[in-house]
Amino acid sequence: MTIQEIKSIQISDFLASKGYEPINRKENKLWYLSPLHTEQTASFKVDLNKNVWYDFGLGKGGNIIDLAMALYHTQNVSEVIRMMSHSAAISTCPIQHAPCQESASFEDIEVRELAHTALLGYLSSRGINPIIGKSQCVEIHYKRNGKNYFAIGFKNNAGGYELRNPYFKGCIAPKAITTIANHGTECHVFEGFMDYLSYLVLYGKCDAVVLNSIVNIPQVLPVLERYSQVLCHLDNDVAGRMSTQKIVTALGKKCTDTAREYEGNKDLNEYLINNATPQRRKSFVR
Repeated sequence: MTIQEIKSIQISDFLASKGYEPINRKENKLWYLSPLHTEQTASFKVDLNKNVWYDFGLGKGGNIIDLAMALYHTQNVSEVIRMMSHSAAISTCPIQHAPCQESASFEDIEVRELAHTALLGYLSSRGINPIIGKSQCVEIHYKRNGKNYFAIGFKNNAGGYELRNPYFKGCIAPKAITTIANHGTECHVFEGFMDYLSYLVLYGKCDAVVLNSIVNIPQVLPVLERYSQVLCHLDNDVAGRMSTQKIVTALGKKCTDTAREYEGNKDLNEYLINNATPQRRKSFVR
């Protein structure tokens, strides 16, 4: 990769490839818990239009090269280029990570039944059996920058799709939550659809809301208010715990944090992969 190619990468995509997700969005600004130091209040801002960042806790910012040097603890630009060129999540074709923005150039989008062996194999590697995958997901074929791609698609309430394959994590806008109603009295909350599918493998069907991004928490609260019991299955990290606390604060005692059920794992899907036999099913503590 050249410096110009690296500078064309969205900072939000680079952060996502490192496991950092925004906890708030205001217009075209994303706010993160800083990846450069420990904090409890998000002070790290990314401007999507200008593709620059600023860490208010440290009082410094810059472009993606500056951020990479800080994350990789080096001032050697050649070393940054080498490390980013070998990063699977942001390297050149066919491996990509696309921002979920209207400007993302998805063309010739075709929605099909999920059937491609590569995609079903990817789900299997994540502990998801084909029957459950096919019942909840579709297969999306699309073109970007003149090249053809395909991925697993998970539809949201606004008509957009979360996209996943072994080399790609992105979405087709608009970004929104996904609700699954089975007319129960309790609702389960998941950050991403892999965690939702993992729950189906382990415990069976349920009423659910998939955030598709913790930025979408304000969208989910009116839905959750209609239920008598809410169970949060968010990530075992600072952002996940803060997001759960936001929901608990808004909804009160009817909301339960179930992350302790998969303690020691990043999320429910990792728990499934590490422990994965449906025979080990158990009910979450109510």
